[in-house]
Amino acid sequence: MLTPKLQMLERTLKRLIRRGASQPLENVLAKAHAADLGYLLPHFTNNEQSQLIAYAGDDERRAQIIAAAEIDVAARLLEALPRDRAVELLQYVAPDDASDLLQQMSEEVADELLQRMRGEERDEVEELHRYDSETAGGIMSPRFFALNRDMTAAQAIVELQRVHDEMEMVFYVYVVNEVEQLLGVVSLRQLVTTKPETTLFELMTSEIVSVEPDEDQEEVAKIASRYGLLAVPVVDDANKLLGIVTVDDVIDVLREEATEDILRMAGAGDELAEQEGVLKAALSRAPWLLIVAVGGVVGAALLATYSTRFASFIPIVSLVPFVLGLSGVIGLQGATVMTQRMLVGRLGGRLWPSVLSQSVIGLLLGVLFGALCGLIFWIWNAHLSAGPPNGLSLLGASAALGAAVAAAMTLAATVGALLPTVFHRGRVDPALAAGPIGAIAVDLLALLAFLALGSVWL
Repeated sequence: MLTPKLQMLERTLKRLIRRGASQPLENVLAKAHAADLGYLLPHFTNNEQSQLIAYAGDDERRAQIIAAAEIDVAARLLEALPRDRAVELLQYVAPDDASDLLQQMSEEVADELLQRMRGEERDEVEELHRYDSETAGGIMSPRFFALNRDMTAAQAIVELQRVHDEMEMVFYVYVVNEVEQLLGVVSLRQLVTTKPETTLFELMTSEIVSVEPDEDQEEVAKIASRYGLLAVPVVDDANKLLGIVTVDDVIDVLREEATEDILRMAGAGDELAEQEGVLKAALSRAPWLLIVAVGGVVGAALLATYSTRFASFIPIVSLVPFVLGLSGVIGLQGATVMTQRMLVGRLGGRLWPSVLSQSVIGLLLGVLFGALCGLIFWIWNAHLSAGPPNGLSLLGASAALGAAVAAAMTLAATVGALLPTVFHRGRVDPALAAGPIGAIAVDLLALLAFLALGSVWL
């Protein structure tokens, strides 16, 4: 949702584009923040986007706006430009962002643009292409501020002043040896507050938190959050410094992973529909719906199996919607809580106490809503002349069915709490446990428990 400020900016830009007022358009674009303009780009047509970029100022400013846009929008804009023009803009984009943009394009266009890039920039992007886009190596920046351990604080400050324009972000000074192995890290605050003659080796912190290039981006984000880091160094097997993952990349990762988890929990694919196309989105959702359909067939088979047992007392079936609804929700709640604890690293060695906690919650709520279901069942069927089988009174049958509902809800809560761990150990995204797979598994087990216990007690 756009803020009032962004809404006003959008209306102003659209009005100026319609009027063809180039000079006022340039003035408004010059005053607006590049991040705001990048955020607004999806709200304009392709033609309007091209005009905004054309009147945005110099190439560096244009590149800032494109880099701030959603990656699919930015890639489409660059693909629409003449190849030489796209390369000119890419030279102002950070290597890690340029690599992401090229990966979003068709292979033919990406290869052509890569070949036209200048030597050093091309080498940096090609190096990043070696790694999976969702690993530390894929999102790291190869531009970092590293100095030899023998340099003094005064020399380091002079060097920083000399090269700061070449660096994307400088949060720390990384201290390396002659073969570029990472030895320690110095914060900028330490650097400017220490005595000028102090060497970096004397000043550095040697307890370094680093990751390898094949580390999953989500784990990198967790490490940055856990240790409060503004940048995480990426090193190879020999501890040679390869690059850094900066805080802006961490924020992007957290947003992407949260969006992906939400979509997976709903069985809606891995990307938003407007990003991947309606047909592709529909096809990505079809397998999950097929799983639910198969689960429905299994549920129907269970009802058919127990139908002869309940033939003499059909009203029992009226509680099935209660069982499915209550068990499905409490199982989803347990799965969501456990998934969240697992993703933020709060589960640790407390797996079984956490599962037991969800089971107890399921039992307490099961007793409450089981009693409610039993009461509703008793009121609805008080007028029936034919009583329950096995000589039970209607009150006894209501109590038995209420207990079956409570047992089903307890089982659902337990299974829902266990599924994220099972998925995680099977190297499957635990978020799926709170999605269609988990939901249908919980529903079927709860239904089976209810029907089995109901058939025994009645």
